[in-house]
Formats: sequence, structure tokens, C-alpha cells
Amino acid sequence: MKKNRFQQQKEEQKKQNYFDEEEDIDLEDDGLFGKEVLTASKPYEEYFQKFNELYNNHIVNFSAFEEDYQIPLTQPDYESIIQSHFMVYEKNMGLFDFMKSDNKVFDKISASFVFIDNQIRQIEDQFYKFLDKLTIYGELADLHLEEERKLTDGEAEIMICRMLGQFKQIYDIIKKLINYITHLVNQLNLLYNKKDPISKIIKIFNLNFPLDTIGRALQLIYVLDNVVEQNDYLQEHWNYCKRMLKIVKPDPTKFNSNAQNVKQLEKIMIRLDKTVLSGSCLQSVLAQNWDQNVHEKTGKEKNANIPAIKNNKEFFNVLNTYLKERYELFDKTLGTAKEMFERDLLLPTFCVYALVRQLYQNDENRDLWKNLWSLQKKVPMVDGHSQVLCYLSKFLMEVTPLTKKSQTMDPKDPIANFKNYLQRLSGSFQSSLTAQYVAFTTWIVRVDSFSCSQASFNNIDKIDRERAQKYIEERMNQRVILVLQGLTIASQTRNLLQALLLGHFGLEEQSLDTSLSKDVVLAVEMLKAIEYYFEQKYDVFQPALIQNHITKNGQRIIQQVLEKMKANLKSFGTGGAEILGALQILNSILKSTLSPLKLQTMYFLMDFMVAKDIFTNQEKEDFRNILWKLDKLILLPYYVRKVTASTYFYWCRELLPSFFQYIYQHPSQAKRFQFLLNAVSDCSVQLKDCMHLENPDELFDSFRQYVVKEFYAQYLQPLARDIEDYLRIQVHTVLIEKITALNPFKQQVKDLKRLLDIDYVLIFDSIVNLRTEINQILNETFYNINVLNMYDQETYEQMRSLANSKFGLNLINVYLPTQTVDQGNFDVLNVLKNIQQFFTKYTYNLYQQQFVQVTSESKQVYSISIQQIADSIRTHGIGILSTTVNSVYKFLQKKIQMFSQFLFDDLIQSPLVREDRFFREKKDELDGQYPYDRAEALYKEIKKMGTFDDGSNYLDKFRTLITQIGNSLAFVRLLRSAALHVNSKCLEYIPSQYNPTQLESLTREAGFSDATVSTAKELEEIFTLYKSSFSDKIDYINLLLKAFSSINTPENEHLSLFYLIVPTLTLNFIEKMLISKDQIGKKNSTTEVFISDDGFTLGIQFFLTLLDQKAQFDSLHWRKEIKNKFTLDMKSAKTLATTKPNQSQRATDEINMQKELSLRKLNMQYDEFQMFFYAFNSCKILFLGE
Repeated sequence: MKKNRFQQQKEEQKKQNYFDEEEDIDLEDDGLFGKEVLTASKPYEEYFQKFNELYNNHIVNFSAFEEDYQIPLTQPDYESIIQSHFMVYEKNMGLFDFMKSDNKVFDKISASFVFIDNQIRQIEDQFYKFLDKLTIYGELADLHLEEERKLTDGEAEIMICRMLGQFKQIYDIIKKLINYITHLVNQLNLLYNKKDPISKIIKIFNLNFPLDTIGRALQLIYVLDNVVEQNDYLQEHWNYCKRMLKIVKPDPTKFNSNAQNVKQLEKIMIRLDKTVLSGSCLQSVLAQNWDQNVHEKTGKEKNANIPAIKNNKEFFNVLNTYLKERYELFDKTLGTAKEMFERDLLLPTFCVYALVRQLYQNDENRDLWKNLWSLQKKVPMVDGHSQVLCYLSKFLMEVTPLTKKSQTMDPKDPIANFKNYLQRLSGSFQSSLTAQYVAFTTWIVRVDSFSCSQASFNNIDKIDRERAQKYIEERMNQRVILVLQGLTIASQTRNLLQALLLGHFGLEEQSLDTSLSKDVVLAVEMLKAIEYYFEQKYDVFQPALIQNHITKNGQRIIQQVLEKMKANLKSFGTGGAEILGALQILNSILKSTLSPLKLQTMYFLMDFMVAKDIFTNQEKEDFRNILWKLDKLILLPYYVRKVTASTYFYWCRELLPSFFQYIYQHPSQAKRFQFLLNAVSDCSVQLKDCMHLENPDELFDSFRQYVVKEFYAQYLQPLARDIEDYLRIQVHTVLIEKITALNPFKQQVKDLKRLLDIDYVLIFDSIVNLRTEINQILNETFYNINVLNMYDQETYEQMRSLANSKFGLNLINVYLPTQTVDQGNFDVLNVLKNIQQFFTKYTYNLYQQQFVQVTSESKQVYSISIQQIADSIRTHGIGILSTTVNSVYKFLQKKIQMFSQFLFDDLIQSPLVREDRFFREKKDELDGQYPYDRAEALYKEIKKMGTFDDGSNYLDKFRTLITQIGNSLAFVRLLRSAALHVNSKCLEYIPSQYNPTQLESLTREAGFSDATVSTAKELEEIFTLYKSSFSDKIDYINLLLKAFSSINTPENEHLSLFYLIVPTLTLNFIEKMLISKDQIGKKNSTTEVFISDDGFTLGIQFFLTLLDQKAQFDSLHWRKEIKNKFTLDMKSAKTLATTKPNQSQRATDEINMQKELSLRKLNMQYDEFQMFFYAFNSCKILFLGE
């Protein structure tokens, strides 16, 4: 067989010793791909042979391709492959260490502005960490739960108080930012003061660098306002906290505090309420006095030589020029193919505009306002932080409103514009993403091609230096282009994705179209694939090497200009010395090791170099490009993380199920699944930073469990079901003639093997082995079905064999035994086969924990207790527990549905509504006791509705239904008790005070071999497992109760009056019990005979707990009513006249006999009621939960 290009490439690499790899597997060996190789049935068919060879080569090549490009889960040995290493001296360098020129004044001005910019960048990193905590505030660790958890009383106050320290730190940071901004504003005012000689030099230059710094600082405050405003929990809980302070303030000692501490806390809270948590902190910051030369109260200037800012026209012109240039930049780039990070400059520019409006309140500049307003047609909102959106229209309307509303602004309705923008984006998202995908695939191919051609460096003739230098320069330029292309594609894809997802997230009334799910998944996969390539293809990009190459080009330009500048310094006139100083500093920086601080310095110096014609237009453009490229290379890890991070996925978690479903429905996308899971895990740092919960990891653990649960529900479990269906159809196609196999030409057949071949996925910090999980699911399914149908054991063996050969699944053989000598005649499996009959023909005794057979003719009665169940568990193993509980769960599902249908009937619902209205109206008159006569009348009314063939009425059937449900719960309780009994037998020979964790350490200290130590460790795990199983942790009854808790919905409102039919049911139950016990001593009885039926009591308690009607039933005071009723009846029977005048002795005896019979009957009824209430109270213990 002809070798493919992947083999040839690998062999060439081996010859050149570029890679140290293991010996390649010979693809001609049929053992690797033999299962997928076609063979011709007739060798003489030439065309079939050609197709055979073509197909087999395709299989080999494609399999090799998949193997080479499988995403590895293990992280590299290093933390991050994209990082820069600086010498110790370079790390500790300060501004004045490299900012040295012949002009000392210029050095001080430059150092001042660059230092403040560096400080604000450090604050920016710290501030966003605080915003993470505020953004996530209020989220509870209930994602993995069935129902949303509600806060208990006082919990909201505790949560917000945990954040007080964070609020105080944010307040201190804002004060620091105000000081820095004030310093920058006044410095610029002084520099552009026409009375100062230095202004003649500075006015030549447009200092945009400090204005960028001011914009970033004010942007942080505005983002904070949006975070506070868009977090409803934050505002609500803060109001709770203020209300709590009002309660504590009058009497602090009652709350273990004192007046001084409360007063200090009140001051802090008032300060925070007006700033950090006001939602309008930016307006408060802008409203202060920025001019340090003007008295805040009098408005007079302190120094007459320093003009007030509001009168400084030169400074005003500089600000206006800066804003106009920024607008022109946005107008040209936003929404175009040239856009990269320009969108991130929108908010800083708007914040600078807000500051200008505050400094020069008399000049609104309406044209500039309308220009900025028009930008929302291209970008109506920007990403503030995480899922928080900042709307441009809202900023202009609230922070910088016009005194008189403009009639010509476009768009006129920002909300309608935003909706139209989302509609346009949704409509064009697929086409825009397709264009990005084409660019992405081209970039991937170029990167791979570039990495494959690294060996050509060795082929360069070392003597031909000029040719070698030219070749190296071309390679470096190609590397730069690849880096910038990757960042551009990722940035534009991120902008599309964030605008779509967060736009619909912010506009709740307009949901995301489900047809866009596949496109969203593709966009996410593209971003994470780009991140993956930047991390793994270090040998291609090599940012440090490229940076050195670009730096040399920059040095060449600066050196030429510097030499020209020194030769003709006098001809440059004003500003020449400053430009010379800037060039000298630039030259020294480019000769040293670059760092982010030096990069900021170079950006500042650019404002001086472009002011005069010392550069040609081409030199200006080249040096700007060099500086821009250096920025991306020095901060490459930051930019890669910025454009590929998907921290907003936590807020779009409702989309995850549809994303998982899409990948499952398209097996060809399965190889990309890991990229989607990597995107989901990006929010882990933010979740772990939450401060409002007692345990910071709670929220992260909850979200991780939610993702794992959805992955199992939408991917693993459907895959297991489809594999099971495939195996069943394939096996039964051979066994049963009527069943036909699937025809791939007529029916859609899913490639299940592709879905399974991804082997491993990494979900946060957990590695999931797909085959292991599928093995476990299928093993459990086959066991449960095989238990009920043991005659199908051979069929399931064939399915296991087929699963191994087709999918590589190693399913275990269940080896189900039939029974043992100790087991007797009872087997749990027989109950599961006839579960309906068992719960009908057996009654439950709560106190003895046994089932007794209901009989009417037989002289023998069977009973089932813990010992018989324990014998079955020993026979079939502990796995029978989950099988039995699952069977009972399915039985309960059907019975609860019948229970709901009975109460839904108008013939039952109408009397209950009537009784409810009566009791509410007469409750005070009845002393809160539901009348016995009303329950008896309702019983008779239901009796009149009709009877069945066996003589029972509707209430009898309803009571029987509740009894069967109670018996099923009792059987689960009996099963658990038997399991504990089995475990206790296993623990008989282990001392109660024994600590099993000592085994491994003791064997290791004794110097035993590794095999002995490993065996001791496994024995420890077995002991620990048995001890944990013996503990009282797993309560199957409460698990079933939790499983059916979803019944409490508005759709099931007809169940809300169940508690009112319970008194009537007890009358029916007591009547049935008396009849049954009366037949015990009689021969030829035609009715069912039993002495206890606690399943009914357990069923009543189950439904009262499930429907949360315990308190309502207790409000009937039914037990007290029964006691009062029978007390009066017995008293009346005892006071019955025994003698009358002229009455015979016979008549007297008959009256006495009637009296005794009445008292006996009343005593029997009352005793049965008492037994019912005793059992009823005992059953409450079973539903107390953990």
C-alpha cells in the first residue's frame, strides 16, 4: 500500500533529527485499520479494485489526520508557552533608569505622565478583580438543584455585609483615581498656559497619551456604575442592610455592639451609599472641582499667573482635536474588516468627552455630541465587564445630556435602533461568521504549513549571507503577519459573538433564535482553537525572536532621524531640544530589553516625534506600525486571552443544553467538543472569586455540577441509549425475521463511533472517560433488564460481544444467580416481576417492619421481613438495591398520576371546595375543629356516586390506591433496613474503634513491598466503604419524595384540597379495618382478612408531606374532634335508661345488652382511631429528611 503524506513527512523529520518520536506504526498492518478495509468479491472487476484502493487510502489518511490533530487534555509542563523572561536588572528598572536625555525638564514631564499611566494600569487590573466579585454577587449555589433556592431570613444581610470590605477598597481606589486624574488635568492646564514659557514648546505637540490615561481611569468608574445598576441583588440587599442598621442603632448592646462602632459603621455606609453603590458614581466624580487653582467656594483664582481651566482656550482646543480624531477613527474602522481593538476605545473616549463637558460647561459642542450619538448605528453597546453592557445612548443621555434636545440626531429612538441592530446582526451573523471561518481555516493552514517548513532553515547556504539575511527577514515578516492575522480574526469573531449573545441577554424580550446555535458553537470553537494554536505553536510564532527583529527595524529608523536631527538641530527652532530628547530616549529603549513600562514610554514619546516634519510620511507610518506590532508582541498573552476569553458563558448557561444537543446531532463536530468545554470553563476564576457566600468554592462547584449534569443528559445518556438501540436491533435482526436492519440509503444513520472516539473530555478540572461512563450506563441497564428477564441472558451476551467489536466497549457479564439455600421461597426479583400484585395482596406492619399476606380462604399466611430481603441481597449482590428502587419509582409514577386524576374529577373536587369554604367561614364557631358529621356526610355522598362489580365504591378505590403507594414506600424502607443488616454482618469482625486509615501507613513504616502497601490501601477503601454504607446517610424514601416534588406546580392546583378528604378517608379505613378483624375468627370468610394495614397511614403522610399540607391538616384538629365525638357518644351510651315503670325483666336485659354492644362498638372504633393516629405520628419520622 502506498504511504501517505503524513508518513513521508514523519520519516523526513526523523532523518533530520528534528523530533524525538517513537517508531511509527506501519499503516500497512491490517491490525490497525483492518476492520475498515474493503475487499473485492470478484478480483477481475478492475473498477471495483480502483475504488477499493481509493477508499482504503482515504481511511488510512483520514485516520492518521485525526490521530495527529486530536486535542490533548494534558497541560504542558510549563505554565504558559507564551511568556517573556526578563533579567533581574531589567525587572527592577524604574522610569529614570532608562528615561535619560540631555533635556532634564523633558525627562521629568515624560516620567510624570508615564508613571501615572503605569499606576492606573495597575489599578485597572486590581479594579476588574473587584468588579468580578460585584458582578457575581447574589448568585446562589443552586444551579445543580431541581428548584431555585430561596434566601432565609437574615441571609441577604449577611451576604451584603461580607462585601463591605470590598466596597471600602473600591471607594479608596476611586479616591486614588480622582487624585491621579486631577493631577493630569492640572498638569496639562499648566503645560498649555500661554503665560508660561514652556507652553510655546508644548503647544506644538498634541499630548494624546495623558488623555488616553484619563479616559481609562474614568471608564473604570462608569463600568462600576453599570455593574451596580444591572445587579438587582446588590441594590435590594443593600437596602436590607440599611434597614438593619436602623434597627440596630437605637439599642446596640442588644446586638453585642456599642454606639461608637455603630456610628462608625453608619458613616462608612453613608459614604458608600452616595458613591460606590449609588449607580451614578461617575456623575459624582465629574461634578467635583477639578481646578486646583480655583477656590471651590469662592470661585477665585489662587495664583493669577495660572489661568482657570474654563478660560484656557489652548487646552480646550487640544481636547477638541483629540475627540475629533477619535471620532474619525471610529467612523472609519467600526464594523469594518479593519477593526481590531478600536471598540475598546469607545468608552474611554466618551468619558473624556464627559470631562470636557464638565470643564467647559458653557460650550456643549452639539455637533460633536451628535457625531458621537451617531456611532450607535454601528455599535449601540460595548462590553463593560463580563456580561455587563454599557449603552452609548444611555451614557450620552444621562452623563452628558444636552440642555436642549436636538431634533436632528440620528437615530432618534435608541431602543428601536438597538432592536434593529440585533435583528440585522442575527440575520447577517451566519454570513459574517462564514467569512471569518474562511479566514480562520486559511490562517490555520498557513500556521501548519509554516511549522512544517521549519527544516528549510538548514538548507540555507551559510556562505551566502545576503541571501540568508533576506530569507530570515521574510520569515520574520511572515511570523508577524500570522500573529496579527490570528488576533484580528479572533477579535472580530469575539465582537460578533459578544454582540449577539450579550445583546439578547440584555434585551430580555427578544430571545436568541435557536437556529443560530450551530453558528454560535462554531464561533466559540474558532476562538478557543485560535487560543490553542497560540499556546501550542510556539515554534512558529516565537514572539521574543520576532520582537528582536522588529526592534532592529525601529532602531534603524530612529538612528537615521537622530543623526539628521543632531546635524541640523538649530534649524528646528522651538521644540527641537524636546524632540531630540525623545529620540535619545527612544533609541536607548530600543537597544534594551523591552517591557510593558518601556512600551508605555514609547507611546508617550510618539506624541513628540510626529509634531514636526522630522520624519517623512513613510517613516511615520513605518514607525507607528512598528510600535503597534511591538505592543501586540510584548503583551501577546494578554491580547490572546482578551480576544478568546468566554467568561460570559455563565450568564448564557441556558444555551448549553442546546449546544450539547447540536454537537450530539452532528457527530462530525465531536472532535471540536473540547473547545466548547474549554470556553465554558473560562468563567471558573470569576466564580471562585465570589465573596458573598460562606464558602467561595460553592458557586464554582455548583456550576461545574450543572455543566456535568447537562453533559450527561444531552450527550452521554442519549449516546448510551442509541448504542443500546443499535445493539438491540443488530442482534434481534438475526434472531427475529420480522425485524429488518437499518438501511443507510433510506434512513438517517448516526455515526455513533465518532461520538465515542473522542475518548476523553476535560470539564473544568475533571477528566471524563466517555467509554468508561458508557460502560457503566450500559452495564446498569443490561443488569436491570436482565434481572427481570433472565431467559434473555444469552441475547445480552451477544449484545456485549457486538459492543466490544463495534465500539470497543468492555461490558461485564452480570452472572445472575437464581437462588441459594438460605433464601427460602422468597426472592426480591419475584416482587419486581409482579409488583402490582404484591402491593395489593400484602399489608404492611410499621412497627415490626414486615409484610403479611392478605388471605380469606387459605390456612397459611406468608410474611416477609428483613431476613428474607437480606438473603436476596446476598444472593444477587448490592446492585439489586438501585434496580428495586428504580422499579418502585416507575410504579409510583403511574399511581401518583391516578391519584391526581381522582382529585381532578369534578364529582370529587366540588364537594371539597364546598367543605373548604364551610370550614373557613365556620372555623371560629367550630373552635378550629373539622366536624365529624361533615366528614361522615361526605363519605355518604361519595358512596352514592356508584359502586363497582366487587361492591366497592369510589372512596374504597382511592383508599386502596393510597395504600398501594404507602406499601411501595414501606417496601423501600424494608429494603434499606435489609441492606444495613447485610452490611452489619460484614462489619462484625471489625472493631468499632478501629481506624482503617492506619493500615497503609503501618505497612509502609514496616518496610513491606509496594504490592503489599497497595493491597493494604485497597483494604482500607473497602473498610471505609462498608462503614460509610452502614451510616445513616442514604434515605430512599426522602429521595423518592424529592423526586416527586415537582408535582407542586400551578397546573396541579386541584391537589391543594387533598387534606380535606383525609378525615373521610380515615372513616373508610376504620370501617374496613373493623370488618377485616371481625372476620379473623370466622370460617368460610368471603372478605379479605388482615390485622394491620399501615401502608395506608404511610401513604397519607407521604402525600401530606409531598403536597406541603401538614400544617393545613393539623389545622383541622381531627384527632381532637375524634376524641370529643367518641367521648360524648360513650357518655350518651352509658346514661341510657336501664329501667322503666312496669318494664319486664326481659326488656331490661335487652336494653343492657344493647348498651354493652354500643359501648363495645364505640370502644373498638375509638381504639382503631387511636392506632391510626399512633401510626400516623410515627410515620412523620420517616419524612424528616436529613
